[in-house]
Amino acid sequence: MGNNDKEEPPTDQRMVDDAFPENIKDEVVDTVTSNEEIKEEKLILDEPLNGSNVEKCTEEELGKAESVSISNDDILQNITDLSAKVDSLNQLFSEKTQHMEHKGKIIDQMHKELQKYKDDIYSQVLRQVLLDIIEVRDSILRITDFYLKKPEGERDIPNETFAGYALDIQDILDKNGVEIYESSPGDSFLPVKQRVIKKVVTENSELHGKVAESLSCGYDYNGRTISAEKIAVYYYEEPAEIITEINTEMVQHG
Repeated sequence: MGNNDKEEPPTDQRMVDDAFPENIKDEVVDTVTSNEEIKEEKLILDEPLNGSNVEKCTEEELGKAESVSISNDDILQNITDLSAKVDSLNQLFSEKTQHMEHKGKIIDQMHKELQKYKDDIYSQVLRQVLLDIIEVRDSILRITDFYLKKPEGERDIPNETFAGYALDIQDILDKNGVEIYESSPGDSFLPVKQRVIKKVVTENSELHGKVAESLSCGYDYNGRTISAEKIAVYYYEEPAEIITEINTEMVQHG
């Protein structure tokens, strides 16, 4: 074939060659090529996600997905741990409540036993006192019966015998921790341990408010007064002569 028979370019190419000058022809060809490449990339993006597309995911995207999965596992584990702790607290609270109820029952039982023990002590102490008083009463009745059987004129009980019963009762009180006290004339008045029954007038001002006479003994038990002593106290009054003189002078100078 001769030189005139060389292969002619495609029609599109001839159209480009005829339509554009030589200096911009290359730019047009590059633009067409770029548009075709964009179309191919769009076709690739529009394809449905399949195994081959997943493999094209970047390492960064895989890392994010893996991080989200780990976070969910951590949250689930925290919830599980929290639930276990709540169950443990509920169990501890239940055991504590049962322990307190048991402790309350023990305290109530101990209180009842203590009260019963106190009642028993009081009963034992009171029983002994009552037995001593019964013995004194029986003794009085025996002495009374003895003197009633005597002839008239000999039935009076001697003072010594009668006073002896006071000593018997005093022994009973001493044996049970009761202290008997009695003040003397001129002693100071003690409001807690003494009770004034009557007043005795005196012209001596120094005796005013002091004990004039003990009318009955006082009784202390374990350091506390259970029966105050009954007394008479002195009450100072000015002599009648002095009062008369003062009245006379007032009349004269009236």
